[in-house]
Amino acid sequence: MRVSQGVMVVALLADPDAPTEVAQRMARTLPDRLADKSGQGRRFDVEVVSEPFTSGTEDPPTLMRRIMDRGSAENWDIVVALTDLPLHSHGRRLAVQLNREHGLALLSLPSLGGLRLQTRARRAVEGTVIGLAGPQTTGAEGPPQDRPLLGPVAGRLTPIHPGPAGVEETADLRYVVSGPGGYLRVLLGMVRANRPWRLVPGLSKALAAALATGAIATVNSTV
Repeated sequence: MRVSQGVMVVALLADPDAPTEVAQRMARTLPDRLADKSGQGRRFDVEVVSEPFTSGTEDPPTLMRRIMDRGSAENWDIVVALTDLPLHSHGRRLAVQLNREHGLALLSLPSLGGLRLQTRARRAVEGTVIGLAGPQTTGAEGPPQDRPLLGPVAGRLTPIHPGPAGVEETADLRYVVSGPGGYLRVLLGMVRANRPWRLVPGLSKALAAALATGAIATVNSTV
């Protein structure tokens, strides 16, 4: 992990539209909040990078490799990627996938639900960054992936340890949603992330035009 001049650089790699808006809002206060929560006199610099890193795939290992390649080309210490895609891992709904060795995290916003998305996303990112920035624990303290992450958000998620990372493994810890309540939360989160109500003004104009065209066609046979 590279830390230049005592400042830890955190990149929020966000898909366009809703994930980028969420990242930009939290970035305004995130450096100060991270500094307060870390409690070690650390300073954080947060960058928001908006690009469609999920383009063409929803496969978590592929996405993690893309994030890894993107991070290795920049002077970033930690990369947290945000997407509005619902992700799957071994038949379960994936909320967060982490790779501590490379300081990477992939966060699926729909898994956080449809209410208070901004607050929940901020808490998830804060917990993830603090966990990834912390010292690697060994021995009696347990392996690093056993330490709690995500703060209060993790209470509704189930941690899964894939085991030692191999050539094909891109994560050492996953959080998934489970049960009917978890699936409902993902569904509400998908609706919230896509924000269909923003289409209402455009749809109303298109509907009015369609009705007008239909009315003209009804009275005018040449149409």
